[in-house]
Amino acid sequence: MMTLVLASLVACGGSDPAWAVHHLTVQPSANGLTGTQVWEFFDSSWGRSHDSGAYLCAIAQDVVGAVVAPPDGCADCVVAYEIVAAPLDSDCSESLAANPTYSESITVLGIGSVSADLAPLDRYPDQSMGWYASLDSGATLADYGFAYDAALDYDGTLGAPGWSDGGTYTLWPAFAWDLGS
Repeated sequence: MMTLVLASLVACGGSDPAWAVHHLTVQPSANGLTGTQVWEFFDSSWGRSHDSGAYLCAIAQDVVGAVVAPPDGCADCVVAYEIVAAPLDSDCSESLAANPTYSESITVLGIGSVSADLAPLDRYPDQSMGWYASLDSGATLADYGFAYDAALDYDGTLGAPGWSDGGTYTLWPAFAWDLGS
């Protein structure tokens, strides 16, 4: 599993963020996707408890993606998108909300099979697909998490497996970003 460390963070809500969780809600179409990308930040206590009381702030961004040829690294990739994020809303400090680390860190994402390494963490086995992300300007994709029908979050039996135009999908990470290292 990937361990990611981000540098040059500033205070958020009076505390330094120690953890970040990065997720998206997207709607694919024949030639791209649109949606919302969210970075949620937590204090150091969240690493032990995952308690919502450790929440500090969040950054929401509009995401637009265009279909591209899948880079290497995406297992059984069915589609890949080059994405661009634009500010939408935030309750974080202005300097954190404007930090390009969060709008430019993921430039390409792919949808394929859930990787063998992440399969034990899959909340919706047989319903999820793998979410792959580029952390190197699109040259390769690394397993990042899970893509599944957003309806599964409301009722674990409603979502349909697969990826299709017009659906609404949650892209949920398999890990949190450790900002404290």
